[in-house]
Amino acid sequence: MANKAKQVEVTSARIRLDATLQHLVDKKDESHETSEGESNTSVVEPPSVKTIPSLKKSATKPSKKRKRRDNAGDVDSADEHQTVIMKLFDRSVDLALFPEDTPLYPVCRAWIQNRPLDKSLGTLKERPATPKQEEDAMNDFYPFVYEMPLPMKSEDGCLYDLRVPEPLPQTDEKLDIHAHPKTYPAGDQLLLSNLARWKEIRNRWREASIMNEMQYVGSMNLLKEMFDRSVEN
Repeated sequence: MANKAKQVEVTSARIRLDATLQHLVDKKDESHETSEGESNTSVVEPPSVKTIPSLKKSATKPSKKRKRRDNAGDVDSADEHQTVIMKLFDRSVDLALFPEDTPLYPVCRAWIQNRPLDKSLGTLKERPATPKQEEDAMNDFYPFVYEMPLPMKSEDGCLYDLRVPEPLPQTDEKLDIHAHPKTYPAGDQLLLSNLARWKEIRNRWREASIMNEMQYVGSMNLLKEMFDRSVEN
C-alpha cells in the first residue's frame, strides 16, 4: 500500500516537472519569434530601381516608312531611349538624366521634387545625332522612290515609240548591175550620193534619240537627283 502511494507521488511529480519544462520551452520560443519580428521590421527596404522606356512624343500619325523604320530599330531605340527610375521612401528620381560624375546635390534635389519623367531636372546633355539618325532624317527629307514617272505623251495624247526613226525612202533611180560597164556611174559619184544618204539617216537617228529622251525627262531628272544625293553623302 505504501509502495503504491509512493509510486503515485513520483508519477505526479514527473508530470508537474514535464509541464514546467514544456512551459519554459514555449515561453522561449515565443520570445525568439518576437525578437525576429522586431528585427525584420527594423530593416530598411532597399530602393527599388526599375527601367522603363521613355515616352515618345508623336503628335501626328506616322507614315508607313516611319513605321517600318521603327519596327526595324526597336532594339536600338530601346537601348538609346531608356530611363532608370529609382524609388526611395515614396519618392522617385530618374538616374538616366544625370552623368556618372554628377554631384549628389542635383540628384537629391530632383528626388525631392519627385518628378522622374521631367527631363528638365537632369544635367545630362543631349546626345549628338548618330549616323543612323542622320540617315533617317535624310530619308525623311528625300522620300523613297518606288516607281518612275510616266513618259510624256505627244500632242495628240498618244504615246509613240520614237527610238527607231522612219526609214528614208529610196530614190526612184535604180542601179542596174547587169548594164554595160560603160554606162555605170563613176565611183566618186556613187560615193558622194551614198554619203549624202548616210548623213540623212544618221541625222534622223539623232533626232529620234533626242525626242525619245524628251519623253523621259522626268525620270532623267529624278535619277540625276538620286545620283547627286548619293555623291554628297
